[in-house]
Amino acid sequence: MTDNSFIREVDEAVRQERYKRLWDRFGIYVIGLALALVVGAAAYNIWKYLAESAAETAGDAFTAAIALKNANDQEQATKAFEELVKDGPSGYSILSRFQLASSQAKAGDVDKAIEAYDGLAKDRRVDPILKGLATLQAAALRLDKADYSEMQTRLDALANGNSAWRFSAKELLGLSAYQNNDLRAAEDQFSALLVDAGTPRNMRDRANVILALIISQTAAEGGSSAESPKTDDTKTDDVKANEATTN
Repeated sequence: MTDNSFIREVDEAVRQERYKRLWDRFGIYVIGLALALVVGAAAYNIWKYLAESAAETAGDAFTAAIALKNANDQEQATKAFEELVKDGPSGYSILSRFQLASSQAKAGDVDKAIEAYDGLAKDRRVDPILKGLATLQAAALRLDKADYSEMQTRLDALANGNSAWRFSAKELLGLSAYQNNDLRAAEDQFSALLVDAGTPRNMRDRANVILALIISQTAAEGGSSAESPKTDDTKTDDVKANEATTN
């Protein structure tokens, strides 16, 4: 074994161990950021939908229910939202269903929350933007338990279409594939994010981190990863360095 070969193997081993420690320590935060982005990106669309379906009385009731929820008066907030679901205008009724599902998830009643989001995603009366949000929320709640096949069933239509949610859908699919040790599928999803000019910068950064982990892991296992994106300007130095050590 030459000195250069030995040094390269040591360097590769150090990188692999470093990326593993980073994922073990921060992986849950990466997933958390992904889910936070799903909620954050919806804010403007929800506001717009709310404005378009505004009715003064229902608007006041909805605002009051939100205030109760924020004040941790969950029992009264739930009653207020349930009344809006039953008697409120369509727009506020739908938004109240979202709030009830969110409260169920927060309270740990995940199965009911998933059922509620799935119902919203299939309801013809729900605006397509909000249908996409409901689909993502249900999938996010299933992320730690579902296999990759289930996540594909849930998210492929969003990920492969022109929806504004396609980036979040691809990220969730990539995370699911990675968690289920389908590194090829994970690499495909995160690589697709890198080559899409519309991908948000923070999501692009997370994709680079996961791709670096995948390259390191496939190198450690003696396999070869899929061809990396050809747009070098989207890659981090760590990804380039790992590609160099594995070639």
